Amino acid sequence: MKYLHLAILLLFLVNFVTTTSAQKDTTKLNQSVEVMKAYHPSMSKANKLNLLPLFEDTTRFTPEFKYSIESRPINSGFSASAIQAADVNSAKSKEFGIGDFKVGLGTSNSILGSFSLNVPKSQSGSFGLRLNHNSSDGFVHLRGGDRVAAPWSRTGAGLYGTVNLGGSVLSADLSYDRYAMNYYGYAGSLPRKIDSLTTLNYGLNQVYEKGSLDVAVRSVGKNSSLLNFNTGIRLGFFDAKTTQKEQSSGLYGLFDYDFGVAHGLLNLSFDQFTTEHITLGASGLGTTNKGWLRMAPSARFAGDIWTFRGGVKFVAVSDKLEGNTTKLYPDLEFVLNPVGDYVKLFAGVDGDLKQANYSQITLDNYWIDPSHNFRNTDQSYKAFVGLKGKISRELSYNMTFNYSRVKDLYFYGLASYASILPQTIVYESKFKPIYDNGSIANLTGELSYLSNSNLNVIVKGNYYHYTLDALPFAPQKANLELSATTTFPVLEKLSSFIDLGFVGARQALVYPSSTSQTASIPTVFQIDPAIQLNLGATYQLQQKFRLFGRVDNLLNQRNEQWLGYSSQGIRLLVGISFLF
Repeated sequence: MKYLHLAILLLFLVNFVTTTSAQKDTTKLNQSVEVMKAYHPSMSKANKLNLLPLFEDTTRFTPEFKYSIESRPINSGFSASAIQAADVNSAKSKEFGIGDFKVGLGTSNSILGSFSLNVPKSQSGSFGLRLNHNSSDGFVHLRGGDRVAAPWSRTGAGLYGTVNLGGSVLSADLSYDRYAMNYYGYAGSLPRKIDSLTTLNYGLNQVYEKGSLDVAVRSVGKNSSLLNFNTGIRLGFFDAKTTQKEQSSGLYGLFDYDFGVAHGLLNLSFDQFTTEHITLGASGLGTTNKGWLRMAPSARFAGDIWTFRGGVKFVAVSDKLEGNTTKLYPDLEFVLNPVGDYVKLFAGVDGDLKQANYSQITLDNYWIDPSHNFRNTDQSYKAFVGLKGKISRELSYNMTFNYSRVKDLYFYGLASYASILPQTIVYESKFKPIYDNGSIANLTGELSYLSNSNLNVIVKGNYYHYTLDALPFAPQKANLELSATTTFPVLEKLSSFIDLGFVGARQALVYPSSTSQTASIPTVFQIDPAIQLNLGATYQLQQKFRLFGRVDNLLNQRNEQWLGYSSQGIRLLVGISFLF
């Protein structure tokens, strides 16, 4: 509780200063000098690499490739992005008003539906609403040749709005999402009597529900004060059908004060997490309560062609079961901009204590053990250096090299154990964490061509090298990832896209459980390279009606995201959208 009291006091004091300083109105927060961070590629108007049964409409999503210490090379098959009003013809869709309605049907009994409403900004504020549903009731072929049902669904809703308060804006964002699937994966051929193993729970149905509320106040306007801010509160809940629950609440504040010779920056937050019915070692199932305090003060200096920001990052965790933790990390960044937008050099050093809260890990891997309790990952330091810029107005590039030293880096593994079935090793279908310490070297690159003629091409790649203290390899992590996407006009009313993704070969680890009698050492499984080719198009039928269609996994590959969890084969989806 001492961290909570400290966080509330600090936020109160800074908000008081914010209120009393808001009369000066001389600068704007988003007009501050650009600060370059370690390369986190984003692909505008591009689809994610979907290797599990998933259908999306022709809306182009920003991919969630996160090239960090918990890199997730393949999408889980459930898009975390809401279906938006725009589609492949996004530039033209803005001509029609405030929202759209979409419906679509596809193979494997796939259903797509979405409604989006975006009331334009006005002097008083703005408002938005989203409703979406996406589901499939298809079958997949596992690596052992078995054909099994792999149904899933995702339903979501959200409300968001803003109210102008003179020199500041009050905003609120309320969201709810529901994910449903079953544990259908298996590392080998399914035993004939697997249903008789009640402790295995193979095929267990799972439902995750997640909700959040974020209310914030931020400074805006041409005449904002010397002190710019974005402060708020956030509430969240996460619920699993298998009785696990997580409640969270927090305060946060981002502050930027112009001292003249430098900008003073402060990132401050406190979050409380309560997680119920999870495994707590030998004590069995129980409840954890953790408080997280983060403070990151820094100062930013700028010259004509350079920017430097220096500071520290303080993280404190209050945990009655595992003990309190305090960490201090460097937070340094330097940017050199010698020739405008054509060449930007950047480098820095930072670190962080990565929070492994229940909801975050569950949505990273839907097929983990429902009662998991992960350790926090300590990124002792990360050094990065990079180069970005433009070759021409349409052609740009970005390259970065990262090197990290990490403690308690987690991977996903399966357990095996001898069953009542003679001479048979039965594999779990739920994943559990495997930990190790080590270092990660990561080279990333992106080349993009974005033209005014709606011809866009983006190519990017990722190479990883893991050096671990105990494990011989990084389980289920690929060393190489490549992707390319293009959108282009075909006719005046017809536009299309092509997505291509590649993830290199991986290795998975299956380790003997404590009850195993026939397996004494871990077993290594090979996961073949994954390749995905998706095509899609949108046709403007009338001014406000559009037909869309897409073909996923055109090469009909049995790609695996996690060991034993194969994707559907070739998939087709068609539909119609109405813009209003």
